[in-house]
Amino acid sequence: MFNRTAYGLIALTMSLTACTVVTPDAGQQAVLIDQPYFLGHGGVRPQAVPTGRSITWGSTSAIYVDMTPQTVHVAFNDYSSADNILLDFDTAIQYRVSDPVKLIRDFGGQWFKNNVASQYSAIVREAVKTKTMTDMMSNVSAAADLDRQVTAQIRRLIRDNGIPIQVLDVTLGRAVPNANVLEQMNETAAQQQRLRTLDAAKLAEDARKAEQESKAAADDAYRQKMGMSVEGYLQLQIAQIQADACRAAKQCVIAPPGSTVIVGGKL
Repeated sequence: MFNRTAYGLIALTMSLTACTVVTPDAGQQAVLIDQPYFLGHGGVRPQAVPTGRSITWGSTSAIYVDMTPQTVHVAFNDYSSADNILLDFDTAIQYRVSDPVKLIRDFGGQWFKNNVASQYSAIVREAVKTKTMTDMMSNVSAAADLDRQVTAQIRRLIRDNGIPIQVLDVTLGRAVPNANVLEQMNETAAQQQRLRTLDAAKLAEDARKAEQESKAAADDAYRQKMGMSVEGYLQLQIAQIQADACRAAKQCVIAPPGSTVIVGGKL
């Protein structure tokens, strides 16, 4: 049976022979965290491992930190505009880490969730209240101004908290009315389109009526000028219609009123 000394020797051997292979990809650095088995000091090492391969002894873990620009997407729903319209946003924060060791040591791997997310939500909520829905959806300069306003406040938050990242840009994206508001807007648009269609139809009917009345007045003026009765003028119009039809058909027979026409040898 092993005694305490034997167990201690086995544990010591394991601590001396254990190793951790660290291989940061291009654009990454690895932050090492020592977790000694028995003796020594644990915690974050003061130097990060740059891109490449490194072997470290003892019980050590690694957190890989991207040093290239990164983007965090955060969605917000039902934020009220200046005109009390509920809007949804799909926002993006672009940033770059400046000191990976300090970031992990002082703020941990969940630094955004624990130190930025709730304040960011409040900043966006208050900023959205300063603009109307139309401004945020249709006015490019107003939307850009809103992005600049939020970006400045996020940079101030990061600086005041000492978080070692550089905020490159914040974009709120296009404001989208929430589902209920959008349904109401679509119904309103449909009603407006129906009214425009009815107005256009009425205008067309009025135009046709005016045209017909104008033609009738011109015809009556011509009849009176020629000294014709209404019946005589109508017969003239009928004759003109028949003549036009014959010219179009290139062959026809015009029978005087009251005549009987025989077609195909049958009466």
